[in-house]
Amino acid sequence: MFRWSDLDGQAATRLRSALAGGRVPHAYLFSGPSAAPQLVAARFLACAVNCQRAAGARGTSGGDAGEPCGECDACHKIAHGIHPDVITMEREGASQMIPIETVRRTIARLGLPPHEAAVRVFIVEEAAALAGPSANALLKTLEEPPQRTLFLLCTVAPDGLLPTIRSRCQRVRFGGSAAGPRQAAEAGDASAEARREHLAALAAELGQPARAGAARWDLPARICEGKGEAPLVVEGALRVLHQHATQAAHVGDLQAARSAATRATELLDLHRAMTVHNAQPQLALEALLYGWRT
Repeated sequence: MFRWSDLDGQAATRLRSALAGGRVPHAYLFSGPSAAPQLVAARFLACAVNCQRAAGARGTSGGDAGEPCGECDACHKIAHGIHPDVITMEREGASQMIPIETVRRTIARLGLPPHEAAVRVFIVEEAAALAGPSANALLKTLEEPPQRTLFLLCTVAPDGLLPTIRSRCQRVRFGGSAAGPRQAAEAGDASAEARREHLAALAAELGQPARAGAARWDLPARICEGKGEAPLVVEGALRVLHQHATQAAHVGDLQAARSAATRATELLDLHRAMTVHNAQPQLALEALLYGWRT
């Protein structure tokens, strides 16, 4: 059975505290470098607000308040994706966007009370994939949220959301990759540390300034050797470029600062393409490095 302790510590503490104190808002924005822990937390939170056995513990600060049992009818249905009041809005089609029709179907449900849950929960798989009309339609609902409804927006690209949507959600940031009991126990071992150092070295190479020479052509392949690691490397490179831009600006080298800032903008677009629109990481990186060389 998954527990809050299996999640990123700070995120789990915030969510469980809100549950125990009866202070769960109408909307959360989960963000971080990996979608997996956000979606796991969203489903677990849906269990927590609807668990039939834990209902009596809500609003207290002791015991297992905020910890769903995992055994009642509500927890069972949510865990198996068959609860009628826990709905996930997913990306669709070749564009991997959430169409306006999906949002409209969701909004149409809001006029009716939940079928059997204490709280109806809408999970947005990747909020940055909301197209313009879809985002605006959801915004109107977030501005006037119905009772007994909880929105959980997950994203790896929070800057891709409308600022007005971000402002109407409580932000919870997740660090690292998908959580689980075994993974949590292994988080500090030597192999995990070696992996972090490897990703940091790749990020430094990808984010090197133009005057240091173009990146080697085998860099995209090396970045993509580990499944799902390309977005993490790109995030590291963004931090490297931010440091380059800041240092160059401090010494008055505005050309170098502008170059680093331009590269950072292009990398941010690439990160969004990989994480939101499922662009092929190696091809996207190769195209980017080619553009930097020409």
